[in-house]
Amino acid sequence: MKSKEDMSNGDFQKLLAISLNDLSIQRTLLENEIQHQREDLRTLEQDQAIEKLERNIMLIKKDYEHFQEFADASFDKSEATYDVD
Repeated sequence: MKSKEDMSNGDFQKLLAISLNDLSIQRTLLENEIQHQREDLRTLEQDQAIEKLERNIMLIKKDYEHFQEFADASFDKSEATYDVD
């Protein structure tokens, strides 16, 4: 297994972009699920499910904010290079 030191800055920025996109998709899916839960009649089980989904969204948001701190806004994704051994 390679270490993170073996990764170029371009590779790292591309990985960050992929991760941030994935987290955005996960958050959207969870928000959609909350909306579906709220459209149904309210029950204690639904309230608990909504609370669990909201906690998951909060964790995803924290991850997104953390990883976004490392992202270089000026990075051109075409800069990513792959070393072939």
